[in-house]
Amino acid sequence: MGEKYIPRYNSLDELLAQFEPAIGKTFYELDINHRLVGNGNKGVLGQIVEEGVFHYPINSDHNADFPNLGIELKTTGILRKKAGVTFKERVPLCGFDYNKVVEERFENSYLWFKCERLLFALYEYLEGKPYGEMQLIKGFLHVFTPEDIAIIKKDYEILAKKVLSGHPEDISESDTNYLAACTSGAGHGQLDKRASNFFEKPLKPRKYALKAGYMTQVIRKLLTNEDVESIIQASELKKNTIEDIILARLNPYLGKSESELQQLIENGFESKNRFERYVAAMIGAKGKVNDVDEFKKANITLKTIRVEEDGNIEQNMSFPAFSFIDIINEEWEESGFRDLMANQKFLFVIFKKINGLYYFKKTMFWSLPEYILDNDGRKVFNQLKEVLANGNIVKGFSTQKGGKVIRLNNFPKSSANPYFHIRPHGKDASDTNPLPVADKLTGATEYTKQCFWLKKEYVLSVINGESDE
Repeated sequence: MGEKYIPRYNSLDELLAQFEPAIGKTFYELDINHRLVGNGNKGVLGQIVEEGVFHYPINSDHNADFPNLGIELKTTGILRKKAGVTFKERVPLCGFDYNKVVEERFENSYLWFKCERLLFALYEYLEGKPYGEMQLIKGFLHVFTPEDIAIIKKDYEILAKKVLSGHPEDISESDTNYLAACTSGAGHGQLDKRASNFFEKPLKPRKYALKAGYMTQVIRKLLTNEDVESIIQASELKKNTIEDIILARLNPYLGKSESELQQLIENGFESKNRFERYVAAMIGAKGKVNDVDEFKKANITLKTIRVEEDGNIEQNMSFPAFSFIDIINEEWEESGFRDLMANQKFLFVIFKKINGLYYFKKTMFWSLPEYILDNDGRKVFNQLKEVLANGNIVKGFSTQKGGKVIRLNNFPKSSANPYFHIRPHGKDASDTNPLPVADKLTGATEYTKQCFWLKKEYVLSVINGESDE
């Protein structure tokens, strides 16, 4: 047989016109080479779009998918949630080369060559449905803004410095803001001596990827025309990181009392969220800090922490409620909780009560160390998964002083782990999620919503500089 003909598209308009008829079609309908037969792996979806929509054969060419246009094709899923549309996962770009990252400037790197112009083929992910039944819903070209390019370039340079430091094994997804160097290959995170010739020790194989938080903001703007507040200019990012800029805006207020800070906002002492509003005013945000474009894209979450006069903090740190069904269907390396924590960066703004009045005492960016996540986080996750899979949720009942009877469960407790535990995260006991296996003791098929919690004692050790990270 002769060489297969590869269509040459001469413009973006031609590409989008070719994609248009595929909108609303399922992957089963587009699967001209039957790649989904006996294979439910999402990895074939991109191949189906290449063959069934754009009609070019699968190849291992290192050039962009449409080389004459410099456009790379990415097929990825989005989720529709109550909070809005989100990207299902990070977007892989190309392999991370431990040698080239220190040899190539970002502007001339293979990474930038591959991702400068990305054509996205979006499908809607439907939980519980086979991939073949999911439909393509939109195609669009993503071109990075000057602000985004500046931040991604900084991310690239951070990764290069980590390699040059002699400790490339310490690379973490939370090191960077928009661009990640995530583990890849079979058994995600297994050591592979081929990953680098620059170091004698084997290193984890990694891939560059755009973080899900960054892409979620991109798609929300595209689909909803959402007007998102941005507080940082591209000119500021030429010499500084997002973190540098935010800290520089906060530092002039260090040491100020709440009486002084309340002058920054209206109805200061009367506001339940006044501490978050103080921070917004200090960094120049008009709305909620956690809704700012740069915070959303970089998965930065503001946490205001109040240290009482006795030196303690009152609350553990909670995370979003999880799906019991998702937990038993996930392996740790691909779990939603691991993905959340590996990419999450916190801005801790600490207020200390002195003689009955809070003072702004400290600010810091912090991410959970991966060794804690992959050791203690994994243990709690697997313990939880076992309880759910076996239907051993309720272990008994307790009658409170007022006569109310409450259920006691077998979820991992605070006493069993120095960092994490599982606790309720619903409005009340009637706010539930379905169980994958009915509870053996009660026969219940639903249970009060739960989430992972980070222990307050550990958080306190972090802000006091006492943790062993």
